[in-house]
Amino acid sequence: MGEPTLNLLGSSDFNPDKYVRELSLNFIGGLELTRLRKKVQTLSEETSGNLKKNVYENYMQFIDTAKEISHLESEMYQLSHLLTEQKSLLNSLYNTSILGDDSHIVVEADTNIGDNEEKKEELRKQRILALKDKIKGCSDLLDTPNRRILYESYLTELDSVENIPLKSVYGVIFSDGILIANSNLNDHDSTSLKFDIYYDLGSVAAVNVRDLGNVKHAFKLLAFPDSRIFQCKSNTVKKEWLDKLDQAKKERLSQEQNKKDSTIVDKSPSRSSSIDVPYINPFEEKDEEVFAHPEWFLEIPDELDVCVAQRHFEEALALLEKAKDYDATYTPPQNHDDHIFTDILQKVEQRKSALIDVLMKELEVNHDKSLQGGLRAARRAVRLLNHLDRSMQSCELFLKLCSSMLKIQCKRVKREGSTSTYVRHLSSVVFTNMCLMTEEFLRAFPDSSSCASAYVVWASHELSLFTSHFIKQAFVPQTSLLTLTECVVLVRSQCDRLCKYGIDLRYQLDGSLRSPLTKALRDSRDKFIDSVKLRSQEDKWIPMNLKSKTALARFMQEYAAMGLLLNEYVTGDCWLQLTANTMSFTKLFLKLLEDCLKLQTADLLYTIDDTMYCVYEAQIKHVEYSLKIEKQLEQRQFMTKNADFLLNHLLDVVQKKYKAVNNFESASLVKLKTENTAILKGITATARNITKYSSTEYL
Repeated sequence: MGEPTLNLLGSSDFNPDKYVRELSLNFIGGLELTRLRKKVQTLSEETSGNLKKNVYENYMQFIDTAKEISHLESEMYQLSHLLTEQKSLLNSLYNTSILGDDSHIVVEADTNIGDNEEKKEELRKQRILALKDKIKGCSDLLDTPNRRILYESYLTELDSVENIPLKSVYGVIFSDGILIANSNLNDHDSTSLKFDIYYDLGSVAAVNVRDLGNVKHAFKLLAFPDSRIFQCKSNTVKKEWLDKLDQAKKERLSQEQNKKDSTIVDKSPSRSSSIDVPYINPFEEKDEEVFAHPEWFLEIPDELDVCVAQRHFEEALALLEKAKDYDATYTPPQNHDDHIFTDILQKVEQRKSALIDVLMKELEVNHDKSLQGGLRAARRAVRLLNHLDRSMQSCELFLKLCSSMLKIQCKRVKREGSTSTYVRHLSSVVFTNMCLMTEEFLRAFPDSSSCASAYVVWASHELSLFTSHFIKQAFVPQTSLLTLTECVVLVRSQCDRLCKYGIDLRYQLDGSLRSPLTKALRDSRDKFIDSVKLRSQEDKWIPMNLKSKTALARFMQEYAAMGLLLNEYVTGDCWLQLTANTMSFTKLFLKLLEDCLKLQTADLLYTIDDTMYCVYEAQIKHVEYSLKIEKQLEQRQFMTKNADFLLNHLLDVVQKKYKAVNNFESASLVKLKTENTAILKGITATARNITKYSSTEYL
């Protein structure tokens, strides 16, 4: 016995017990039996799937057969009606005389006509009774006398927006209206039809729906204020529906015309003259104008649905513009309400709102939506919303999209390395993206002042968020003034990039940084003063020995780069007539000055002057205190030489650099020099002679 197969297991002489016994003898071991068991189970599942597939296919064939039977039934009704008409026509031809004697023939013809009318009436009643039995809930509606059935068939109702099948219905065209009944094809009962609605013939209009995709053989029934789409079994059935509806309308119009003619004939003095003169209805042409719309206008709601579903937004916008132009040029007839025109305009407005909603969803930000396309992916939606007069909504969504993208970009910047490195990367990301977003904004909203105002508010808000984060990261106690200065200069330079687009946010940036910078400068002032006091305690007041000419040359070159020439203070080969404390303070103060001038703004000028004054004053007080306690003349002269360097040479260089930035000298440093000029002569505060006046005439 071999491997299990479908042919083997499905054969008529297959014996399961015998097959299992043979397998147990031929295959030894649990692994082989387990493999065979899995294979049999796989064959079982495959067979079950095939059975389900066959059942489904048979069920679909059964449904199609039921539909064909119902269609055949409607055709049999039509065939019976045609045979009856043919029979009456043959009888009429048979009884028509070709001889001159018409007396007895007229009597016989009248009799045949009466019989034909009776047969037609009997056939009409039979069809009405059959329809009563077939459709529940319409007995009273079908009792109207002289109501004839022109055509009937099964239809499939489609959703007017999604164009998907909703339900099966049964439609009947009467001589004065249309009846729609709900159908249940799964119910084999003959009374499976239930009455749904009856439309008067004067309040409906049938419009052809062209074949598109899965929608074929369909027509639209316009019944103000609603509309319904029905799909026929074939193009022949669809043509019959449209032709029979047109025939019913013409018959009704003819009957109304005959009533008007008879009214005019009754009022006229001569019957024969009124019969000879054809009646002309002056309102007939105007009535036709009410419904005389181009085919594209009648189909425009469906076209808009298709365009939106297929994301052909530009074509949908062109259709809306076309409908708008048609609405502006169309003039309805006087004293007539064009319901079809009004209904289509309402639907066009609904489609317009749907298009706007779809476009706005394109710009909305959510967690499931990818932003890899960037702002370029939003150009299309923004442009179309602007054309639809929704510029403010599109601007708001555009700015929210910008905020979301900016937030994502900032999260990608890792807090690694030094503070200045992190601030450099972060500020570059923020302001580069803001520049790109500004370019996209100016391209999308070039001439909108209200949108421009909204963008300025958005940019100010984003700058506030960035500034708050920057202050938290950079302005911490362990950050030096040099690092803070470097970070602030980087941020200011990046912010200045927006100026070329007409957006100057430096004033806001400087205003946000004013308080933390003021605090940082004051903290730095206190640290510098403590440093000066600490070095003053270790000052031995001896000249500097650089130990070699090379070291002396390098030292002088370093300070020359700072603007200080020390040639007059050099003695010997490697001696400098200035203390190490004085030179350390000089280097420290010049770096402080450089940082302060980089941070300088109009609001920070007072704080900067106060910082420099207090630090410089601390060093001068150290010199003054040393002079006060020193008694040796030679040492006092050396101290005076250091004081001269501080108050003349160094202070002149400081004022020169200060003036190069601010165009004026520092008043606080001028005051400091004036107050301490006596030190240059070796006079301290206690040794100064203060002249007192004996009278008030000099005051």
